[in-house]
Amino acid sequence: MGQLLSHPLTEKTIEYNDYKDITQAYNSVGDAAFSNGKSGLPRFYNCVGSMQGYRLTQEDAHLVVNEEKSMFVKFFNPFKNKTEQLKLSVFGLFDGHGSDECSNFLSGGRHSNPKKGIVKWIAYSFERHSYGAYVRIKNDTQTDAQADDISEYKISPPNSRKAFRTIQGLIMQILKDAFFLQDQELYQYFANSSCGSTAVVAVIINFEDLYVVNCGDSRCILSSKSAGVKTMSFDHKPQHIGELLRINDNGGTVSLGRVGGVLALSRAFGDFQFKRGVYYSNNKHSGLKVKQSAGIPPQEAQVTVEPDVLMHKIDYNRDEFLVLGCDGIWDIYSNKQLVQFVKYHLTLGVSLDGIVAKILDHGIAQANSNTGVGFDNMTVIIVIFNKPNETLQDWCTKMKFRLERERGLS
Repeated sequence: MGQLLSHPLTEKTIEYNDYKDITQAYNSVGDAAFSNGKSGLPRFYNCVGSMQGYRLTQEDAHLVVNEEKSMFVKFFNPFKNKTEQLKLSVFGLFDGHGSDECSNFLSGGRHSNPKKGIVKWIAYSFERHSYGAYVRIKNDTQTDAQADDISEYKISPPNSRKAFRTIQGLIMQILKDAFFLQDQELYQYFANSSCGSTAVVAVIINFEDLYVVNCGDSRCILSSKSAGVKTMSFDHKPQHIGELLRINDNGGTVSLGRVGGVLALSRAFGDFQFKRGVYYSNNKHSGLKVKQSAGIPPQEAQVTVEPDVLMHKIDYNRDEFLVLGCDGIWDIYSNKQLVQFVKYHLTLGVSLDGIVAKILDHGIAQANSNTGVGFDNMTVIIVIFNKPNETLQDWCTKMKFRLERERGLS
């Protein structure tokens, strides 16, 4: 394996976003340097690492929209009946197949352009949604049973096309809408192409609420205090019963664990050969052309772009870091193993970029020509949940002491 490890295809690309320039600006001139809405030290330090491996091409792509690139969107909150400004930090990973065209399109290009790709449609869906809320009619004499009765609620605003009981449910639908709109845009460019891409996207709203949107078999996990590992996404594989039923209902088949014997995942952007007859509703404001006037909804296609969305309220006293990885990473590591790997090297005082490099090096070292493990493209993103005014060094020191205590070393 020594000769393989020296191959040019195993060279790593590391993007270490420690925001040193922002930190130095803050330390030198204080809050005046952050008159554009930022205050304090940077949040969500992060590092991205990728390796082509032994594949002929690198088909992974990613995006990081944070700090000076963070998005500010105007969002109508029907539960409060007012428009609010939300700050969004977005981290996304896209594992392409067939070519790198779809994954690069989703990422908005090399520099994560917020006017392109999935980020554009996330902003659009937040700002242009037409959803409402079930607002409870105030009545102090109601019993708990009566309060659950839908007749005890009114819809606000009354002309909403759909209403939700919670703000979380509404935001989940908005993020799903963004995925549908993005796939409709992709159709205009790749309708006759066999390329496609998975997507796992973490959206952090106002530093408080984490939403993970997943379509395919890339994955996201959350590490918390005391060896806590929370699964923030679930793989979409054709042999899973729910996926298998949808594929069969739409006239498809699964053989050798693949849709049509070809595709090893059941949800993805692109792959329009498995989305024949899909209907996308017309939205005159989106600027997108309607695919056709009738057909099946995109949720029912053999390979659908409908994502799962999981929500988590960030607890900075417990939650430590987020990991996003393509399936090439999870072929090597289980969720628990990867968290333990990161924490072990934090205990040793290894920097974030050093840890990411070690994850990739260890992954490629497991390459096995019999199983195919370790031969895929590998991309991983680690996002740090540092508290307000907590530097990256402060967070690393805190983690080192915490992990030593948990292991009984101090």
